[in-house]
Amino acid sequence: MPLPKILSDLLALPTATFVESAVMDHIRRFCRQLPAVSVRADRYGNLLARYRHRPRAVTPLIFSAHMDHPGFIAQQMLDKRTLRAAFRGGVLAEYFPGTKVRFWSHGQRVGGRVLEVTRSRSIERGPVTWQIPEEATLRVSSPVKPNACGMWDLPEPTERGGKVYARDCDDIAGCAAMLALLQRLARKHARADVYCLFTRAEEVGFIGAIGAARARTVPSNVPLIAIETSSELPNARIGDGPILRVGDRMSVFVPGPTAFCGRIAQKLARRRRKFQFQRKLMDGGSCESTAYVAYGYLATGICLALGNYHNMDKARQKIAPEYISLADWKLMVDWFEALVLDETGYQATDSAVRAEFEKSFAKWLPLLEEQKPPRKPARRAR
Repeated sequence: MPLPKILSDLLALPTATFVESAVMDHIRRFCRQLPAVSVRADRYGNLLARYRHRPRAVTPLIFSAHMDHPGFIAQQMLDKRTLRAAFRGGVLAEYFPGTKVRFWSHGQRVGGRVLEVTRSRSIERGPVTWQIPEEATLRVSSPVKPNACGMWDLPEPTERGGKVYARDCDDIAGCAAMLALLQRLARKHARADVYCLFTRAEEVGFIGAIGAARARTVPSNVPLIAIETSSELPNARIGDGPILRVGDRMSVFVPGPTAFCGRIAQKLARRRRKFQFQRKLMDGGSCESTAYVAYGYLATGICLALGNYHNMDKARQKIAPEYISLADWKLMVDWFEALVLDETGYQATDSAVRAEFEKSFAKWLPLLEEQKPPRKPARRAR
């Protein structure tokens, strides 16, 4: 099963927190070629693409995904072959020593290897304390310019056995899914109004999403669906379909948009026998949905189960490509399209669920009234 070009092109680009320019430039070029799609940057560099063509009288939707991935940012050449670089993102210190890295500098790829971690921070997770590197020195094959992006030296995106292997599925696969949605709508000249927000600097605490929320880059009174790849869990497996993420490690998301996404997925599953999805609390980590909820947005989440989260192959204790199911990714794009094109659109209250409740209530109301307990006589005031 070959990789869709829209996915492989984006996965091949370098990116790291605060140096997402290669991904940003690609998204701009892609969106500007699509009819009825506009694209602009907000004051923080987040990109907002909007498809709007003869919209129907339904509530628009917002999809959001982040453009960065844990990686290195070149700071200073200490000598002709030694580089000091910052690292931004959550990767454990034991994966660093001796691991190969690739920088994109002066239009060339410069190879290197981690010599040592020179600064890290501690994070407590229950009884365990993790060391998360923030700075390292590397031996490089040639000088690297300041602020050049560096990533683990891993193979180019590929498909094997129905899985997508890449340096940065998190969350570039989510960004690619939103581009695929915009492309589908534009090609079909669909009647719709939808926003796609591509955010920066998620890996250091949702900074781009927080900036977008504070600046009201997108309206806060319409449903927002944050897209992620989230570490595979025993009950949320790769290949079992995209996941309706009802919450994360920090919070539970807004019920209305969550119910809407679930209702549309169920409709799609009834219409298409091969469509499948999961509904899970993905509490292995936290995501931008929590940030949006904290700033008053009607936010929920959809994600893909991810292998080798943040490139950490725990079984072999080494850096390796992340991977997702290609079928899951394609089904997620189908789900996005169904959400946007649903004839009824988002409603704050799930009318189908309420109708079932009303039917059940009407059935049992006579017994409820007939067998209600007698009232106790009111006490006299003294």
